[in-house]
Amino acid sequence: MFFLAFSSTASALDISDVGTYAVIRGDGYVTDYTFFISFINEKWSMEKKAADGTWSNVTCETDCIFRESNQNDIARFFPAETLATINTSCVHNTAFAFCSYTFKTEPEKKGHIFIALITKLPTPVALKKISEIRNAP
Repeated sequence: MFFLAFSSTASALDISDVGTYAVIRGDGYVTDYTFFISFINEKWSMEKKAADGTWSNVTCETDCIFRESNQNDIARFFPAETLATINTSCVHNTAFAFCSYTFKTEPEKKGHIFIALITKLPTPVALKKISEIRNAP
């Protein structure tokens, strides 16, 4: 499974994590499903791109606001086997987590993953960063 391809350090995400991301299907195809992660006024935020090209914020002021994930949160998101091979940092809300990671053996290569938390078990979704900025419009 995707997780097996990944010890965890709960350092915060950083400005290099801001950008537009596309979801990658299990067969490796990069989809048109995109979202933008930003860091404004000391808060992480996510906007989802609609089919018509408009963007809508999927974070809010209460249950869906992102908070930095601690070691216990990260242990809930990833299997122990995965955490033995990666360093990761996440923010999450009640529905999902957004994480950056590096392999311990290749710390110069950074990746990102979305984790659905509303499923019985946390469900990973592979991501590809496609831009440093929010794509138009």
